[in-house]
Amino acid sequence: MRTVHAAILAAASVVAFQSAAPAEDAVVVTATRFPERALEAPIGMTIISAERIANSTAATLPELLSQEAGIISRDSSGSPDRQIDLRGFGITGDQNTLVLLNGQRMNEFELTSIRWSSIPMASIERIEILRGSGAVLYGGNATGGTINIITKGPAAGSRSASVAGTTGTHGTHELRGALNLAGEHLGFSLFANSQATDNYRANNRLDQQNINGELRLSDARGHLAFTFGVENQNLRLPGARTAAQLITDPRGATTPGDFSARDGARATVSGTLDLGFGEFAADLGWRDSVRTSLFKDYSGFGFPDTYIDTRSNVWTFTPRFKLPYAAAGLRHSLIVGLDVEDWNYDSRRSSGLETLSTPAARVLATQFSQAFYAQHNTDFGGDTKLTLGARQQRVEMAARDVVNPAAYASGRNTMSPRAWDVSLRHGFTPATSVYGRVGQSFRVNTVDEVYAQFGGPFFDSAVTLLRPQVSKDHEIGVEFRAGGLRARASAFAMYLVDEIYFFAPTFSNINLPPTRRSGLEFDASYAVNARLSLFGNLSHTDARFRDGTIGGVNVAGKTIPLVPRDAANAGFAWTFAERTRLNGVLRCVGKQIYDNDQTNTFPTMMPAYATADLKLTHSVGGANIGFSVNNLFDKDYYTYAIRNGAGTSFNAYPQWRRSALLTLEYKI
Repeated sequence: MRTVHAAILAAASVVAFQSAAPAEDAVVVTATRFPERALEAPIGMTIISAERIANSTAATLPELLSQEAGIISRDSSGSPDRQIDLRGFGITGDQNTLVLLNGQRMNEFELTSIRWSSIPMASIERIEILRGSGAVLYGGNATGGTINIITKGPAAGSRSASVAGTTGTHGTHELRGALNLAGEHLGFSLFANSQATDNYRANNRLDQQNINGELRLSDARGHLAFTFGVENQNLRLPGARTAAQLITDPRGATTPGDFSARDGARATVSGTLDLGFGEFAADLGWRDSVRTSLFKDYSGFGFPDTYIDTRSNVWTFTPRFKLPYAAAGLRHSLIVGLDVEDWNYDSRRSSGLETLSTPAARVLATQFSQAFYAQHNTDFGGDTKLTLGARQQRVEMAARDVVNPAAYASGRNTMSPRAWDVSLRHGFTPATSVYGRVGQSFRVNTVDEVYAQFGGPFFDSAVTLLRPQVSKDHEIGVEFRAGGLRARASAFAMYLVDEIYFFAPTFSNINLPPTRRSGLEFDASYAVNARLSLFGNLSHTDARFRDGTIGGVNVAGKTIPLVPRDAANAGFAWTFAERTRLNGVLRCVGKQIYDNDQTNTFPTMMPAYATADLKLTHSVGGANIGFSVNNLFDKDYYTYAIRNGAGTSFNAYPQWRRSALLTLEYKI
């Protein structure tokens, strides 16, 4: 424990290179849904550049994001699609962090993790992180914040290609390629990868393939682009280990026959047009997914296995308009837009593939959402900017189990959630700016949060409609920029009512009593010289029930499970020889309450942990060679664990011990 505390203090003491801190002329899009300078955003934004992604020790997007202030990742399957938790939501972190791909939502209509692995890391131009904001422009799920992944488009006037291969510990292999062909106005880019690994655990093999591409036509007035992606994933599921098994056989499989498989596709037609007096942009998107999984019965009581076949698709249409104008001697801009989403969901559950035609349950669900939003920005000069925004949304949801004729096995609901935001940024000096915001965000339930296959009065299916979750959000912060030094400090508080949550003792999803998230974040960066840069960040988060009872138990003042109070990261990037670079990261996460311990009565907490990663890269002509070691000190740890129903022990998902990867890339 002393080692972890020392590591956290060391991480906090490092003056940092935060995400290759944005240059003042960097262009971002998340804060307004139109291109703007990064420093014109009214609240603090983090940008992770393509260069940092390429040099990072992280092998997956969740690993990369968890090196940022206030972001925790947790693993409960061995999948590269780990859960992300921004600003302390615990097990519902995925549902309270909005993830966008080129401005299009990636959050599903289900309780599934973001499909991070469907986006090759080599295809990413930058990642924009907007903490505690995004509900006005993008809708639900943004209470913790918004993460927008911007992929690389065709680079005008260039032709390039690359191929890379990776091999490593536990049978890990990956092959990837990239192609860019672009003239002055027409361009095409393509990224593909195939990866496989046996993973650290038994029965945890992963096979994944992705293809992503873009065809773009552009001129001085705008562009028209077609982007697409297809993916396939097959994953074996090892299950959780008991406290005793973590000691005697952490790599074993508790569920040796379980698996999941996924096929997905997406396509978007997007365009922008400069009208002279304003800008117009629109996106028409489609996403489709087919997922199957098998969960065998290991109880010994002869219960049937569970085979699930789920198909879902969504269409989106998002036109928007930006009007800049001058009035009262000030510069203004008005952004108005319309968001339309149409979800369809079909899930069959049976004892096996052979009985799928006569399922025990078949859930059909739809969600149609339409929203109008407006954002007004006023530039008062002297680096002072005021932003006002509001969103009105209407969500129509219906779900039914067609196998169960009971009235309680179906339901329909219409919700009208609202979001608003007031943000102010002021520069006291050329180097120092302060910002503040107040607002309201929301989240509506997913289909998995209203449907329970065994939630009815006869242990049959039931649909229980929930109220929208609403949060009143507050944040203040300060940013400092001088020479090679960048620093940001912020304090936030979110007061939630009707938070949507799965309560294990009653095996049901409920609207919680009032809850609160509050915390402090600090991150900084320092470019010591042209060869050495440092980074570090520290977050302190307090997540509690404000009032009320759950299952007849008073939970007022209790800590919400799976939210570490303290977390920190520190690292460096050192070019110590010509074309040779060493990157290192130390990641530290403090103690957490076990999942399913809302009453905080379990006698112990999840242990704190600290891991260190290193990556060495060297360039020779058009070739790049990389060697990375993760969990350098071979630590035992887990990022997710749940208290058992009796409250006598826990189950956890052990993480990889020390591992290594060797990568060779050649660019043409």
